[in-house]
Amino acid sequence: MPVWRRGWARARARYAAESGINKGAILALAAFAALLYVAFALWFDVAYRAIGKLASQRVGQRARTAISIAVAVVVVLGISAACAGPAPSPTASPREVAAATASVSPAPQTPEVTRSVAPTATSTQAATSPSPTAVDGDDEAGPSAPPETSSTPGPTGVLFAHATPGSSSDRLPGEPDASLTPGSLNPAVTQATIDSTICVSGWTATIRPASDYTTALKIQQMTEYGYSDTSTSSYEEDHLISLELGGAPTDPRNLWPEPYTAALSDGRPTGAHVKDGFETKLKDEVCNGTVTLNLAQSEIGDNWVHAYYGIPLASSTPTAGPTPTPTATLPPTAAPTSAPTPAPTAPPRPALSVRITSLPAKVRHGAGATIAAVTSRGATCTVSVTYASGTVSTAKGLAPTRTASSTGKVSWTWTVGSRTGPGTSTAEVDCSLAGDFASATKNFLVTT
Repeated sequence: MPVWRRGWARARARYAAESGINKGAILALAAFAALLYVAFALWFDVAYRAIGKLASQRVGQRARTAISIAVAVVVVLGISAACAGPAPSPTASPREVAAATASVSPAPQTPEVTRSVAPTATSTQAATSPSPTAVDGDDEAGPSAPPETSSTPGPTGVLFAHATPGSSSDRLPGEPDASLTPGSLNPAVTQATIDSTICVSGWTATIRPASDYTTALKIQQMTEYGYSDTSTSSYEEDHLISLELGGAPTDPRNLWPEPYTAALSDGRPTGAHVKDGFETKLKDEVCNGTVTLNLAQSEIGDNWVHAYYGIPLASSTPTAGPTPTPTATLPPTAAPTSAPTPAPTAPPRPALSVRITSLPAKVRHGAGATIAAVTSRGATCTVSVTYASGTVSTAKGLAPTRTASSTGKVSWTWTVGSRTGPGTSTAEVDCSLAGDFASATKNFLVTT
């Protein structure tokens, strides 16, 4: 007898014998059994009926039942065999590849200084084309970042020896505490290996540390630095010597919670995004051959703000008084020589500035937004948006580098992600022109 007939007969008999609430329970159970029947037993009845029709004249009922059961067993075994595939062959993970690559590394180099601490002018190529590894400035990569394939966390780098160390009194806003963050180097990156490491597009993605490691380290180091603002979204866990300049990836001596917002007493910005732009500029100069790797590492170290703005270290400034100039006596027959007339000098060019002119006060997640700014004509500008969670937006509309129009205007339009959490977010516009840099920031609210 087919399964459904057996079940229906039993359900009818049971239903007739019960009354009241028990009949409702039997109906519910029957409905559930019907679902199970359709999912697992309907095919059995179909096979039973088909075989019964074919063999009704030659085979008895018992034989037909046995044949149906045999067919069912064969079908089940066939389905099991089809679902079980060969086990996939093991492949090396990206972390294993990175570990194997890092195991062969040349001896560390000794940093040396070959120029003054003042920043050099940006080359034409660096000013007009973005660095292929501009993402290196974002040391807390978000979910859309390349795969994380870092080496083992810990003090694995080579301690950085500062060529021109400053004292604690030299520390400016935006610079780390040298006693907590002295910096350390990746021994695989030397002047001889830059063409196969930092100057290769995407190379830093193979050594970037995992975000769970840097986030935990940021929380720990925020306590060590004694920050009054305890919101993790206010800081970027930054490599002091950036990965794109040969910094150690996971060494805590090379990582620190860098504030996104900081400024000198005269208002010049010194936050994390300013340092990111300085790192990219130095990497471009290293790969173009205009600056040595040692010098770039020295300028991006603990006193990077001094190098960026050309501010001399107070501890290295000579304190000796002026030396009196000896007077010379002219011969009796010599006529006094008139002093040369100084050549006229051009008036100083006004400092580069940036001002955000348009940004919505509130933006719903999943909606579009536009930011506009005004700066000097011909300036090259980039924009970054940091959400309340601390994640830097990777929206396509924010990626292009803009060149200011004849009126100095630049703008970007992007879409706030539908999964972006609510809260106060920050937009920052960074511009450069002929070696000058300027930044402007503005907050806006993301709502649901």
